[in-house]
Parts: sequence; C-alpha cells; structure tokens
Amino acid sequence: MNTKLTLSLDDKIIKQAKEFAKQRNKSLSKLIEDYLGGISSKIPSNEENIPPVTKKLAGILKGKKDINIKNDISSFLEKKYK
Repeated sequence: MNTKLTLSLDDKIIKQAKEFAKQRNKSLSKLIEDYLGGISSKIPSNEENIPPVTKKLAGILKGKKDINIKNDISSFLEKKYK
C-alpha cells in the first residue's frame, strides 16, 4: 500500500535530488523509498539496544507488572502521532 508523504525541503536540495534520481533512472519517490527502507532495516530490534536511561524510566510505570519496553514505547508513540 502506498501512502502520500509531504516533505518541506530547500528548493536547491530538491533540484539536486531530482537530478540524482534522474541519473539513476528512478523517480525521486522511489529513491527516497529505497533510502528509508535501507535505514529502517538497520534499526535495532532487541531490548539490549535500548538506552539504559529508557530502561530505568520504564520501571516507574505505575500499575504494570510485566513491561515489554519495545512494545510499550511503540504503542505510546503510535497513539501520540495518530
């Protein structure tokens, strides 16, 4: 499923990016999609890579016995930015 994304960038950067994409026979959208796909695949997926301060703060959540830091943070951010 494709979703439209609006970005605000400097005109000069947009022109350079379009030329870069054109030289590679790609659309600017595909170029950005490939880039974001590449960096998102490098995001750590286990709790070992969560900063110590985040682990400490997770311990102060009231009313929760079982804490899954990754899921709790993800759920919070999804609710916040919907």
